Amino acid sequence: MVKELKIVIMGSEDVGKTTLMENLIKNVGKVEHNGTTVAIDYGRIEMDDKKFHFFGTPGQERFGFMREIAVEGADYAFLVLDATVGLRKVDNDIINLLSTKNIPFSVFINKMDLCNESNAVEIINNLNGLIESSNIVTGSIYRKEGLSEIMDQLKII
Repeated sequence: MVKELKIVIMGSEDVGKTTLMENLIKNVGKVEHNGTTVAIDYGRIEMDDKKFHFFGTPGQERFGFMREIAVEGADYAFLVLDATVGLRKVDNDIINLLSTKNIPFSVFINKMDLCNESNAVEIINNLNGLIESSNIVTGSIYRKEGLSEIMDQLKII
């Protein structure tokens, strides 16, 4: 029997949430305005007797209500951060939301190809105490770096 799991992809705007979903799933349904997601992205894949339903949320602060709706019934979440920007208020709000709802999550620090390792170290230090370091992946969606680690995390859910 196939186990169905709801996975939510979250983060501030322009961090690479939709691009991550496009790399994990080939046919992502999305609604964009001028390249920015303004609704919920959706896609699904099957792997190892599991069907993953992915929901990507808009990153703009004004869409906080959509994030709250999207996490209802979620089995897992990925918080995507931009290594060139660091932790934003929206990201802290998302961490608080996921923690309050007791939803396990991992952090993907994206855009490592655009900065140096010290950016990631600073972000990881800021995340210290908020999330286990084993749940942090660094990479670049553009260069396909970190995708295999994300897939590995999906396998253990």
